[in-house]
Amino acid sequence: MAIDIYIWLAYRLHALDRPINVTWAALRAQFGPGYKELRFFRRDMLPSLKLALSVYPEAQVVVDESKGLTLHPSAPPIPERRIAAR
Repeated sequence: MAIDIYIWLAYRLHALDRPINVTWAALRAQFGPGYKELRFFRRDMLPSLKLALSVYPEAQVVVDESKGLTLHPSAPPIPERRIAAR
């Protein structure tokens, strides 16, 4: 799950122009549809999120244990490379 979260954050955060809130229910629908109970999904997702954020230090994500995540515009995890014109 950590790799999926990392890829999702890498895709989403640098494209944002303002902060957005993502509920636990929406996160479960995307990352854990096999979980019947939201509390078990949240319990299992938090360590994976922490791992994903440890390798993406530019990510600005605020965790609200009762509501979900707030995603803020962030630099991409890998800087854009530009090829010099000849």
